[in-house]
Amino acid sequence: MNERQLFEAIGRVDDDLILAADRPAVRRRKKPVYWMPALSVAACAGLLMVGVAGWRVGSSKNDFMESAAAAAETAPEAAAAPDEPLMSAASPYADEGSSPVEGSTDGTYKAEDSTESSIAIAPAHAVMLEGVIYYDTCTVSGTDAKAAPDGTITSTVDSDSFPTEDGQSNFGTGYAYRYGSENGTLEVQIDGEWWIFAANQ
Repeated sequence: MNERQLFEAIGRVDDDLILAADRPAVRRRKKPVYWMPALSVAACAGLLMVGVAGWRVGSSKNDFMESAAAAAETAPEAAAAPDEPLMSAASPYADEGSSPVEGSTDGTYKAEDSTESSIAIAPAHAVMLEGVIYYDTCTVSGTDAKAAPDGTITSTVDSDSFPTEDGQSNFGTGYAYRYGSENGTLEVQIDGEWWIFAANQ
């Protein structure tokens, strides 16, 4: 485009456009955004809460670790294990006040913490019939609870001994018994339920 063409192009501009260009520009006012400051405040509050929560979790974990370390320092040392094992498959034993091992077939019991002694032992519940000692398996029988018993336990020995004669137990007399559905088992009625006893084979 040369000078003449430029001059002709400018000369064709309407006067009202020239006057409008001469006036100061009117700026449109933007609508205020009220939620932006609120969003900033909420973000800061969230960061503050996360920081406080993290600090509290860290301090409570440290307090727990310190109290556990202090307890370990003041706790007495555990008693040394005896030279001989306390349990054998032929004669299962249990700590006094212990609880039965669920589903055990040899009458073993699991030891529970005791402040008096961790070595005190007592035999598991046992019954002798026909020269065979049957040990409590700590399992309730699923057979008919109303089935007739085969006999009654007639004598007893101390709870820390094993039975030595037929019809004898180490947990009392008067308990009804019946032979179990599986070979080598016996069921004894204790507190209204039939408990399975098994012979060590």
